[in-house]
Amino acid sequence: MSPDDMTTDGPAEGPTGSPFDGGLAAEPLVTAVIPTVGRPSLREAVRSALRQSVPTVPLVVVDDLDALSVVQSRLTGLEYRLVCTAGRQGAGAARNLGVQFAETPWVAFLDDDDDWVAEKAESQIRLSPAGEPGHARAAAEGTVMSCRALLVGASTRAVPERPYRTRLGPDGAVAPGVVGYVLDRSTVRLRRNFLQTSTLLCPRETALDVPWDESLNRHQDWDWLIRLESAGVRIETIPDILVRVQQGSVGSVSRSLDWEGSRAWLDSLLVEVPAAARADFMASVVARGALASRAWSRGIRELISGLRAGAHPAALLVGLSGMAAPRLPVHHG
Repeated sequence: MSPDDMTTDGPAEGPTGSPFDGGLAAEPLVTAVIPTVGRPSLREAVRSALRQSVPTVPLVVVDDLDALSVVQSRLTGLEYRLVCTAGRQGAGAARNLGVQFAETPWVAFLDDDDDWVAEKAESQIRLSPAGEPGHARAAAEGTVMSCRALLVGASTRAVPERPYRTRLGPDGAVAPGVVGYVLDRSTVRLRRNFLQTSTLLCPRETALDVPWDESLNRHQDWDWLIRLESAGVRIETIPDILVRVQQGSVGSVSRSLDWEGSRAWLDSLLVEVPAAARADFMASVVARGALASRAWSRGIRELISGLRAGAHPAALLVGLSGMAAPRLPVHHG
């Protein structure tokens, strides 16, 4: 941990969340880890954590020291904890730092442009394999809980149509399948498959055992889920729509065009990637990014490669859309 890291408490105003059903003690149960560089949407993200029906501590992790005063100003009157990285460490490092500072049995991750429904954390804990809100023992089993989300963008829709659930083999061991799920692009619009940072909640110990990869600029949530499942951790998606996710918001890393980084990430995966899923990713992410950044020959080569490898038609169409996309800055870190 850098000597520049620090933690402070924001001004307290009212309780953090409402009491549990049944009159259980309102001791903090969940930490909402919220990395930020000070976007205006941060206040609503923190408010949604404070509105949780189980006691939840918003832990804001500032990754731009120049934005510290802006963050504090935006959060005036709200109860929160504040942690600063050494500056520009990236979202993966910010989330890991938040997990380290968390003092609750559960942690959940929230991007600063998204927000939660009030029952989000409670519903996920209640439906986790271990159990009931208010009991720290429920966090002993290493299962990551996700949920459905309302994806807000050019059109608003509920995702995913096909919620993910880890399958177990005949011996009861985890049968890794999330890599094929997240890389699949069998629809033009994100609709069928969806797993995203702001939907995720897990035991704090799980996030400590399998930390986020701090070297990545993109695909951080997918990478984390793939490594979790490889480590024997189950992933469960509950059917409720409990998160509002902003698609392609200003400042989003997903709007950058580090297609070479995306290709390098795919090649670095230590799990077996289904051929069709690999082809979909190469067409819809790598080829699209190359074309949008005007690397025409490379983009066309990746599209042809995806076609030959069996990419879904939707993935090829998404890839071709890069030719008409406005030129966005290439992200280098």
